[in-house]
Amino acid sequence: MRILVSCIPYDRGKSGISVYMRCLIDALRKQGHTLTLLVEPGDSGFFPGFECREAPGWTKRPVCSMFYHLFILPFFLRKNAYDFCIIAAANRRTFAFYPLFTIAVVHDLAQYHVENKYDRFRMLYLKTVLPFFVRRAPSVVAISRSTAADLETYWHVPPEKITLNYNGLSLSPEGKSGWLAKHGLEPHSYLLYISRIEHPGKNHLNLIRAFEMLPPGLTSKYRLVLAGSDWHGADVVHGYAEKSPLRDRILFAGFVDNSDLAEAYRNAALYVFPSFFEGFGLSLIEAMHYGVPCCASDNSSLGEIGEGAALLFPPSDAEAISEALRRILTEEALRKKLIEAGYSRAAEFDWTRHAQKMVEVYEHARK
Repeated sequence: MRILVSCIPYDRGKSGISVYMRCLIDALRKQGHTLTLLVEPGDSGFFPGFECREAPGWTKRPVCSMFYHLFILPFFLRKNAYDFCIIAAANRRTFAFYPLFTIAVVHDLAQYHVENKYDRFRMLYLKTVLPFFVRRAPSVVAISRSTAADLETYWHVPPEKITLNYNGLSLSPEGKSGWLAKHGLEPHSYLLYISRIEHPGKNHLNLIRAFEMLPPGLTSKYRLVLAGSDWHGADVVHGYAEKSPLRDRILFAGFVDNSDLAEAYRNAALYVFPSFFEGFGLSLIEAMHYGVPCCASDNSSLGEIGEGAALLFPPSDAEAISEALRRILTEEALRKKLIEAGYSRAAEFDWTRHAQKMVEVYEHARK
């Protein structure tokens, strides 16, 4: 089939949504489909081997990109050129009208769950403009039950338009990459959290507080590694860590390249995901796949994905987070149980199935 995929915005390949876009288009291409990608100015280089249509240079500013995607792009969608279209991040960009059958993929509606997550203009856009137009999309895909429920509750999307389609598991190259040596880390000597450094949504402050509450014997043995690019509010997180009595035991490792992920995961003593809200949480199943015992927030999709395979905690309770960390680090039977359950849970997610379901949504609508 001929499929048009909007990969706007791609975030320079440094976000969970960009991982999603890359895995989706790779899976669709492996199934033999012909793809054309809509990308931001200068982003074609991120997609070698794909036909790309770049947005004009004036759309580099987010507000211009929003306007272009809503009101101008739809005029260029010709029905005879493509079978259907996928908007890969419809919780950030969509169309004002749909001349072509379109599947709008919504990852999360975190703006309703995390106070002050975005500035006033973006909150207005996310709570007023996007829902008005996404409701009119021919089909909407939610990547978790949590997101599907939010689409009905907050955006009033008719349930018959919503299809649940879980993300797949993203695998990284195996073998030593030098990531440990680069950061001066020893195998199994650190607690790992991979997420953009964003405050308050990603909840780094409560994680640091939880780390500070661990017994001295554990904080002297293990370091807390916070890996990810700086995002909105990163200065708050860095400032808090600098004032921590354990600041020398906290490492900001920066963005982790795909080639380094396997080494980073495999050598962690545990993986922790304390975010206040996630649409899916790819890194949780990635850590499970690499045999790392996990603990995570009990809310949104994290509780949904982690139930029975990760130790869950309320993300607003630093003491509960600390207790989960302590138990995984000290209770060997629990570690083994979580590792085994994690392997099984991670095996449930597959990008090939995810891509095929997208095609099935279109085929069902065409009948």
